[in-house]
Amino acid sequence: MHRKNWFEPKKMEKRYIKVEKTARYFTLGTLNKETTHIWFLIHGYAQTAENLIAPFESLGSNHFIIAPEGLNKFYSRGFRGTPVASWMTSLEREREIEDYLSYLTQLSNEIELENFGSAKKILLGFSQGVSTQTRFAYHFPNVFDYLILVAGEIAKEFQDTTPPNLFKVPTLFLVGDEEQLIDEEKIQNQAKTLEVEGVKFLKFKGKHEVNIDTIEQALNFVDKTSLKLR
Repeated sequence: MHRKNWFEPKKMEKRYIKVEKTARYFTLGTLNKETTHIWFLIHGYAQTAENLIAPFESLGSNHFIIAPEGLNKFYSRGFRGTPVASWMTSLEREREIEDYLSYLTQLSNEIELENFGSAKKILLGFSQGVSTQTRFAYHFPNVFDYLILVAGEIAKEFQDTTPPNLFKVPTLFLVGDEEQLIDEEKIQNQAKTLEVEGVKFLKFKGKHEVNIDTIEQALNFVDKTSLKLR
């Protein structure tokens, strides 16, 4: 006996719901009227905020450092290893970007950076964090006085046509002289592209990392470069 189809095929629908999520971040120092430098750090792929902030312990008490951690967590070696974080993947790319921009903005508002107008506010991104950093700087301008890009690419949507005001504050692109993950040709191409926007390019002693020399080069740039009028 011929049977009819057991069931009618159903159409799968993709839906979304906004949920509340707890994010963690790390700080070094005390934010007060004596603070001269405020560092806002954006870590790289498969890293933690705790790992990125550690070398900044070498800075004096007049420095306040804050390092938010990406909302996406995973194990560094498959199902094992140290839990690490990232800012996004290609899956639901636009929503991932929207979520982390909202998170970073909420955190910067919570710190009330505007109440510390005399302090130099520095936004530093490392590796994958450079893409995150440049999106944050573009979508939420007039927050930071300096941008430090370390061993990473600016956001994809800015690579062909750079928005006119993206690098309106003094910006430094730093890469280690023993960089092992980014091809030298790619580094030089980005450096030439950014040079048109007034971005300075320097190398520090080290590999794909943020170390003491990275911080010293960044601090030297900040303290010797005058702020641009906004």
